[in-house]
Amino acid sequence: MARRSPLSPNAITILALLLNLGGAACLYLGARRPVLFLVAIAFIAIGGLADALDGIVAREQQRQTRYGDFLDHVMDRISDTAVAAGWLLGNQVREELIVVAVIIIMLNGYIGTQIEATWRERNYDSVGRGEFVLALIVFPIVSYILYTNGWADRHIQEWMAGVLVVFGLLGIVQRFALAKRLEKP
Repeated sequence: MARRSPLSPNAITILALLLNLGGAACLYLGARRPVLFLVAIAFIAIGGLADALDGIVAREQQRQTRYGDFLDHVMDRISDTAVAAGWLLGNQVREELIVVAVIIIMLNGYIGTQIEATWRERNYDSVGRGEFVLALIVFPIVSYILYTNGWADRHIQEWMAGVLVVFGLLGIVQRFALAKRLEKP
């Protein structure tokens, strides 16, 4: 399938971004129309598959480029920020917690990209984007249940946002430890 893809790897990367932005918009509007929390899951899941597919297509079609790798990393950071902000804002989490969560999510992703740029090694052993995407598939389900049953009182969503922050911090610590190990001769 990847060898016969009519879309270029970069086009798939942009498609993944657009799908994730659609998911972010649904998450943002979810408190007003809770079914949009569920619609967001489809966008985010398909966006995640497209994000994985771009690299596979690039390798299979022997179209790997530095620009494509750069584009993929930048679009991932934009997607992560938009989806996290959409979910946090859509659940009316306090602004201070939104700012902290978005910064931690961005730093975690940035540090992973920086490890790759510095040591030319991709490493998926720490808490990273995969776990983040999984959380933002599970969390909208919880949001949907809370809103449709009248249980959305912000406290539960803020605890969930706190979980995002804790796991993001764990990922950052793990990535610093990885950088230290990679530095040893």
